[in-house]
Amino acid sequence: MKRHLLSLVMVFSGFLLNAQNIYNGQTLQQNRKYWGTDNGYYLMFQNDGNLVLYTRDGSPVWDTKTTDRGVKAVFQEDGNLVVYTPANGVAFTSNTYGKGADRLTVQDDGNLVIYNGSNPLWASKSGGKPINNNSRNDYGFRRDYVNKGYKLRGGEKLYSSNGNYYLIFQNDGNLVLSNRNGNAIWGAGTERRGDRAEFQNDGNLVIYDRYNKSIWSSNTFGKGAEKLMVQNDGNLVIYGRNLNPVWSTGTQR
Repeated sequence: MKRHLLSLVMVFSGFLLNAQNIYNGQTLQQNRKYWGTDNGYYLMFQNDGNLVLYTRDGSPVWDTKTTDRGVKAVFQEDGNLVVYTPANGVAFTSNTYGKGADRLTVQDDGNLVIYNGSNPLWASKSGGKPINNNSRNDYGFRRDYVNKGYKLRGGEKLYSSNGNYYLIFQNDGNLVLSNRNGNAIWGAGTERRGDRAEFQNDGNLVIYDRYNKSIWSSNTFGKGAEKLMVQNDGNLVIYGRNLNPVWSTGTQR
């Protein structure tokens, strides 16, 4: 009996470990759901040959458009995500081979991302195209700054370009700046109250509660703020035009 229970625990533990990340050399099982950690999204290679990212309620948000063509989906040893046809042709590819990709991740924000360490190489939200990490875009994949109008998703990290610091809107509702070891160096103090964080179009960084009431802000509206940056020196700064700082955490190291 104990041996049977231990076997069950090991089986379920294996599913949990594979729930978010798919690693090099792994072939995706048909009709299996590869869930994100909060069970809000899942990836499935369907028996019709299409690889699809779904919301929890079964609404598709991205797919490889390989219906009736794909027979196998593989995150290969070379870091390339490929859907093959019956004749071993390529129906879809992420074009990430030879770039050091080490995992395919179903994220809690509804994004499917291929990473090299902490460096994103490809994402479904970038239109399913390889990411040019020398450019910056609306999803913050250069990840040292975001432009006004950006909403910080729960659990998402905005890194300094050297990777030593990151900003995160935590699942407990607090906006926190930490070093790479996870030690907080600044926080907004909104734990157990914050519902969402936005760097608004008016240039104000604001945390709202679930009743849509502002509970913290940088008070930078109307000051020409353009971007929010996590700097290599550990300082979180809001810059205006011509790189004029209008607010900071004052945490430079």
